Amino acid sequence: MMRSNTRGFDTAARPFARTSGQRLMQSVTISIVSLVMPFAALRAQTQSPVSAQASASPQSDASKSTQPFLVFPDTKSPDRYAIAWGLPKHPEVWAKVSRFQQQHPAGAEAGSEEDKQLDELFQNVNAVGDAIENYVIDLRAGTIIRKLDCPRLPGWTHGREAEPDYWTMADRKPNHHDLEVVWSPQSDLVLINHTWRWDCVTFCAVTLGDGRATSELDLNRPLSAAVRNLVARSFPRGFRYTKKDLNVSFSDVKQVGDDKFSAVGDAVVEKYWSGGGAKVDFALLPAGKGKTVKLVGVRAQL
Repeated sequence: MMRSNTRGFDTAARPFARTSGQRLMQSVTISIVSLVMPFAALRAQTQSPVSAQASASPQSDASKSTQPFLVFPDTKSPDRYAIAWGLPKHPEVWAKVSRFQQQHPAGAEAGSEEDKQLDELFQNVNAVGDAIENYVIDLRAGTIIRKLDCPRLPGWTHGREAEPDYWTMADRKPNHHDLEVVWSPQSDLVLINHTWRWDCVTFCAVTLGDGRATSELDLNRPLSAAVRNLVARSFPRGFRYTKKDLNVSFSDVKQVGDDKFSAVGDAVVEKYWSGGGAKVDFALLPAGKGKTVKLVGVRAQL
């Protein structure tokens, strides 16, 4: 299993209808056209260049040249797919992000001016973070084949709402966010694990085939419940928190067999108490066009 951490005018000529036998009308028409053409040419030559440029929409030009997604580093499958992000509801912000990414690819050195631009872009994206979208894309075709819609549970951290989808730009990512992507050797299954600090934001499995993503399965809810049930048994006597207060996140996702997987689940109560890690074993079994998850076992991590 491979693992990775971390979008002319059509001119239809309309022929002039002529009535045969009306030679006089033809003669008059030709004379009129010959008089009008020089004036039309003169008007075209004297048209203001500014007016001509204004007739083209800058936003439409930007959308034509802007790619609708950016691929996350180290998320490519062994075959043809990858995980990416986009911001289609805010094309003006996205155009700036895409342009900056093209001019400053990952790994390139950045000066103080570039850092200032990046800080400003980060603020712009953060302001519309709820509109960020994550995708499975086909690199070979250059197309989005699925918008990820993993169930998003509210974070257990008190007073915190659900986090937006993952994003990154020019080697920089939002604070405390991490993405882990694990591909099957045949690129027919991908596990996508997005964490924020102590919490799992989303953890899902996507089934692929014939250039399409056929299903999406939530792993967060069933696996988090198993970890909470186990860790709650080790609560100290008189502990004022319950298992509902536990923040659970996952890491070190692996494929250990054809349909068998494992992950490490960490459970804490914010920064106040840590219950240690738990090893979670689970299977992804065929179910229609997709998969279903079966918990194999959960035990304390030694």
